[in-house]
Amino acid sequence: MNLAKYSLDNTKVVYFFLAVLLIGGIFSFGRLGKKEDAPFVIKTAVIMTRFAGATPEEVERLVTEPISREVQSMSGVYKIKSESMYGMSKVNVEFLPSLPASSIPQKWDELRRKVLNIQPSLPSGASVPIVNDDFGDVFGIYYALTADKGFTYKEMRDWAEEIKTHVVTVDGVTKVSLFGVQTEVVNVFISVNRLASMGVDPKMLGQLLQSQNQIINAGEIVADQQQLKVVADGTYTSIADISNQLIPTANGQSVRLGDFARIEKGYLNPPSTLMRVDGKPAIGIGISSDPMKDVVKTGDLVEAKLAEIESLIPAGIELVTLYPENVIAKEANNGFILNLVESLLIVIVIIMLVMGFRAGMLIGSSLIFSIGGTLLVMSLLGVGLNRTSLAGFIIAMGMLVDNAIVVTDNAQIAIARGVERRKALIDGAMGPVWGLLGATFIAVCSFLPLYLAPAAVAEIVKPLFVVLAISLGLSWLLALTQTTSFGNFILKDQPSKDGKDPYDRPLYKKFERILAFLIRRRVLSLCVVVGAFVLSLVAMGLLPQNFFPTMDKPYFRADAFFPDGYGIREVERDMQRVEANLLKNPKVKHVSVTMGSSPLRYYLASTSVGPKPNFANVLVELHDSDDTQKTEANFEKYMMENYPNIIIRSTLFKLSPATDATIEIGFIGNNTDTLVALTNRTMELMHRNPGLKNIRNSWGNKVPVWKPEFSQARALPLGVSRQSMAQSIQIGTSGMPLGEFREGDLSIPILLKGSNIDSFKINNMRTLPVFGTQKTTTSLEQVVSAFDLLFEFPVVKVYNRQKLMMAQADPVRGKNSAEAFNEVMEAVHKNIVVPEGYSIRYFGEKESQDDSNKALAANLPLTFFLIFVTLLLLFRTYRKPVVIILMLPLIFIGVVLGLVVMGKTLDFFAILGVLGLIGMNIKNSIVLIDQIGLEVAQGVEPYKAVIIATTSRIVPVAMASGTTILGMLPLLFDAMFGGMAATIMGGLLVASALTLFVLPVAYCSIHHIYESNTKE
Repeated sequence: MNLAKYSLDNTKVVYFFLAVLLIGGIFSFGRLGKKEDAPFVIKTAVIMTRFAGATPEEVERLVTEPISREVQSMSGVYKIKSESMYGMSKVNVEFLPSLPASSIPQKWDELRRKVLNIQPSLPSGASVPIVNDDFGDVFGIYYALTADKGFTYKEMRDWAEEIKTHVVTVDGVTKVSLFGVQTEVVNVFISVNRLASMGVDPKMLGQLLQSQNQIINAGEIVADQQQLKVVADGTYTSIADISNQLIPTANGQSVRLGDFARIEKGYLNPPSTLMRVDGKPAIGIGISSDPMKDVVKTGDLVEAKLAEIESLIPAGIELVTLYPENVIAKEANNGFILNLVESLLIVIVIIMLVMGFRAGMLIGSSLIFSIGGTLLVMSLLGVGLNRTSLAGFIIAMGMLVDNAIVVTDNAQIAIARGVERRKALIDGAMGPVWGLLGATFIAVCSFLPLYLAPAAVAEIVKPLFVVLAISLGLSWLLALTQTTSFGNFILKDQPSKDGKDPYDRPLYKKFERILAFLIRRRVLSLCVVVGAFVLSLVAMGLLPQNFFPTMDKPYFRADAFFPDGYGIREVERDMQRVEANLLKNPKVKHVSVTMGSSPLRYYLASTSVGPKPNFANVLVELHDSDDTQKTEANFEKYMMENYPNIIIRSTLFKLSPATDATIEIGFIGNNTDTLVALTNRTMELMHRNPGLKNIRNSWGNKVPVWKPEFSQARALPLGVSRQSMAQSIQIGTSGMPLGEFREGDLSIPILLKGSNIDSFKINNMRTLPVFGTQKTTTSLEQVVSAFDLLFEFPVVKVYNRQKLMMAQADPVRGKNSAEAFNEVMEAVHKNIVVPEGYSIRYFGEKESQDDSNKALAANLPLTFFLIFVTLLLLFRTYRKPVVIILMLPLIFIGVVLGLVVMGKTLDFFAILGVLGLIGMNIKNSIVLIDQIGLEVAQGVEPYKAVIIATTSRIVPVAMASGTTILGMLPLLFDAMFGGMAATIMGGLLVASALTLFVLPVAYCSIHHIYESNTKE
């Protein structure tokens, strides 16, 4: 079907569909979901199981291993990583990145069934395993509720819950979570000696409180025609009720609990998590929005709802914004839209300057319809606007006009030669129609590895492929329809006034002479190009590499790891000083500190640490993003100078998988002592490298553990069991659970504690009264055979059901991470022999980089196959596709040039730029070689056909490349896509020169074409 002729004959049909594209695009722009970054599913779940009193080795053997074994039998499981700590098992289950997002909910259900299957096999005392499949939820709208002195955590919690109740109903909000809420408890403080003298057994006390407060169904009674419910009242409704509880003593009397115990409400100590913001206690409030909806609109609705509530909140309690994704997304989208408009204007102005005002109007209008149509199709496919999809528009900006440029240039040349305008437009569009289609398809295929790549980072950039595929496909269709129909009234229908050939000008003649010289000296020409290619590869190896670029945000964050064995209160004490130091800086706006675990995941690429009492996370917001890098560097320097015992990992925001350390060398095996020896040897090698810091063992340092050895021979005659001994110790440490007290929607634990628990020392433990079945009590030292103080690892880490211990390190500031990793691996391979039955593998950033690169490379063979098949179908010969493909490696000359001149690094997004260059370069090559074929088909001898065709392609190639290069200018200054812009700009500049000067030489060489030849 001749689309160009149909469009000219049926302009009303064309105008209707153009109106649909334009109006639909405008309306779709307002309806499209807007996010800071492209959403994707984190295919990881966490299984948490408590096993109070068990050591890490016992937890690993009795809980973690059975769960991991059962989970591993599932299909699609990629990695199982586990941490077994004192009294707790944490199993991370990661599914294959290649699994489609739509199948993940089904996998969560299957995972729950597997965990349910193994639950009966877990030891007595282990809790029900909890499957947390919302591990990857992002709470991008992140607030904190702070309170001045005088307010209690209960009051803070009540207001936080009030806010949660109101906000969760807002349209677009899917979940609201709180962080740092303190667990209320009822403490029953009592002198253990007094309890012993009264002959009151703590177990009996617990049973009494539980029976008194238990809700029991007392049944029903029939009275005449009425059926009455019987409610057994008398449960505790206040602390006074607990105080008034009568306790029977050994002498047969009953005594009020409050007469010999101090009963008061408090909070669990030590707490599991703590949060501080700007020097005040705080509770974090994280709001997760629907990924398919506009986070900007959702954020506005949330702010409106919060404004209603804030008027009710008492003075002294304040809501602080920590990370407003809606504001950040709005600024990012507005910035990119501005860049998009700038790119659009740059492209249109260039075309007008080079090809004339009318041609500029014609091609520019095609660009507008392409963008409108793309927005419409995106809306239908559910692809939203975010940093990635908008970058796709900017990349496509120069490429979208390529087809229209070729059609317009062909028509203008034909009109100048005297061809009637209608015929010139039809011939200009339909002559290269298959070449343009093939070139467009190849340009889309070059980005195909992004869409098919099975990796988390690659998944983030998938919208880029979708935008390019839609827009480039539309550009080809519009070039045949809109460009021809609009060209029929925009282009002038008059031949050249002087009657000369349009290419009979000094510029073209000079080009012909240069090209003829290069073809005559083809060996020298090709050798020079190959030499430049080799030099570019050498230079690329010397370029600085930063695989994941940093983001331009007024934020930085830091993870602080205190020595293992530190309590959360000691961490809080030191972090208060750190917090105060940061707040002295006038450039700092807010400081948020969370302790005990990572905060709610407010940013996609965040680490997840905890529960870990010796851990703290710092989030710092500055007034100006220009100050971020310097302030972050000063903060790290301050921490290293003032807190040398703390491992600090300070970083700017990156769109990359978060790792526990930059460099991780792991050893896998079953014997802990062997793993320790291998890891320590690796750490010694790391310490010799001045380019490394924060060198540590992934299991941490060993911590002191006090072990009273229970003696059956001593204890059983005294009526003391091992359980009785453990419960008696609880009274002197964290408190023995007696039951629960219900208040509102809370079930508050009741804990029995020694009255001098705060001043209790380890030496006092020897004389601690121990309760048994006999009326008299005995001391702890009478029922144990020894008091051992041992040093043990606080955690056992396992990878795919085998113990894993890693030597971890980070490069010093300014040190290239890839170079540092290579130095460490070289030293390890040279100095360490791994025993049989053990293996070594690397993790950290290197693993993430390799996973991303492998994901991209996995589908490169398919891409090149599709490219070659397309070229074969276009030219129906092997030589022409081979010429085009042989030219591809030469684009690295321009890639290196662009990176060096622009001062950028070869990061992940620069690699995406290289993929895009493949399609752009082939597109130009197809247009040229297709034109050579057309010239030969008209009877021109091959040598002249090469010269004429190349000369005729100067404007289309230069314009197509020039518009793309200059259209990239706004993107060059973006923190995320700057490397990609530099890659495309430099690569395409050189690729255009290669297309016009080197491709004809290579074509003549492979086809054995010489100046005197009359046939190919």
